[in-house]
Amino acid sequence: MKVALSVAGSDSGAAAGVQADLKTFSALGVYGCIAITAITAQNTRKVSGVFEVPVDAIKAQVRAVMSDSPPDAIKVGMVYSIEIIEAVTGMLAGAKVPIVLDPILAAGTGYGLMQKNALEHFIKKVLPICTLVTPNRMEAEKLSGVKIRDDGDVIRAAKRIRSLGAQNVIVKGGHAGKNVVTDILLEKSDKLIRMSNPRINIKETHGSGCNFSAAATAYLARGFDVAEACDRANEYVHNAIKGAVTFGRGLPVTNPLSSIYRDAQRYATLVELQQAVDRLEALQGFGRLIPETATNFAYAVLDAEGPTDVAAVRGRIVKAGDASVPVSRVEFGASRHMASAVVAFMKVKPATRSVINIRYESKLVEVCRSLFSVSSYDRSKEPIGTRRKEDSSVSWGTSVALAKNPAADVIYHKGAIGKEPMITVFGKNPGDVLLKIEKILKAYR
Repeated sequence: MKVALSVAGSDSGAAAGVQADLKTFSALGVYGCIAITAITAQNTRKVSGVFEVPVDAIKAQVRAVMSDSPPDAIKVGMVYSIEIIEAVTGMLAGAKVPIVLDPILAAGTGYGLMQKNALEHFIKKVLPICTLVTPNRMEAEKLSGVKIRDDGDVIRAAKRIRSLGAQNVIVKGGHAGKNVVTDILLEKSDKLIRMSNPRINIKETHGSGCNFSAAATAYLARGFDVAEACDRANEYVHNAIKGAVTFGRGLPVTNPLSSIYRDAQRYATLVELQQAVDRLEALQGFGRLIPETATNFAYAVLDAEGPTDVAAVRGRIVKAGDASVPVSRVEFGASRHMASAVVAFMKVKPATRSVINIRYESKLVEVCRSLFSVSSYDRSKEPIGTRRKEDSSVSWGTSVALAKNPAADVIYHKGAIGKEPMITVFGKNPGDVLLKIEKILKAYR
């Protein structure tokens, strides 16, 4: 397994510093080691203190890692003082692996994370040992002395930083205030590469700079060249910002594990639903419950917001004698109607994430009443505005039925002009829904 070393400060809020680096390294399949240079007392609102780690302790940490598990790439983050700069550069100057520098001068909240008298020493000592430097625009101005107003200034600043000893420089555009965020990479060959993403509608996040530099370090450790490492780090951080979380009273925090959590949850949702669909296909007698417009079986991820967060059977489930056959595979976005129903249900009962529809019959409603809590809605009372809005009828009806009976796990309506009457059966997961269907079949003679 590839190893990356982060030589950086500690963030008690765990949004930046070595804590963010370790999350990012792990998310990208690299084993992370650390050498802490300073301890910060901070949260999402402010930094309330910086405590330098003794130089001997910093050297001992680096030496311990280097002697046992030599890293494949190294990230340098917060180096607070001249003494720490001297210690770090003395230990790393002879390294034969890529070194990524995140030039941390201040926290996102504005607190200085480098002593003012250390900046000149930092530029002179740290930049020359680096394979890649990753400043944001404000940091690039400080390092280069170039006032940045446009992309031309960005390029001039990058060239100035490179002339100070860095091999490659990427100036991140997150603070530029445009609809599109563009990072500009100046390679040692003089080649310029622009990497753009649409700006996410979120105020500044805490930790994105650390996540980017750590991601670039991880990709370099895995053998990618600088341009590819930066491109992948750009995409990774864009997704981490989209998945940002708010847990304090200050800045939202970039979530470097959001894509792993999302992908794992979506995979588990697909597998669990497919297994339930297979069991449903083997369930003799279910064909008797399928309506004329066919059946669908849906399962939403946690915090689902719309159809793309809800898996269902593409093409629905059709009748085959007394049994049933899925027309196609399970996938996300396959049923807007079932998605509307389950997302509306989750707004009232978040743990209930699965639903199936069966045909309406007064006898079936009575069977359901004998087994479960039941509610209903009248489609003839649907507001005109709701009818005209695509996919909003089912959502409206589900909300109305739950307002009448918040304990309901079965909801029905008697149809309307051009609309088949229907029963929907909800459950915490597909297995729970299947158990309810089996009980309905057993009681329905």
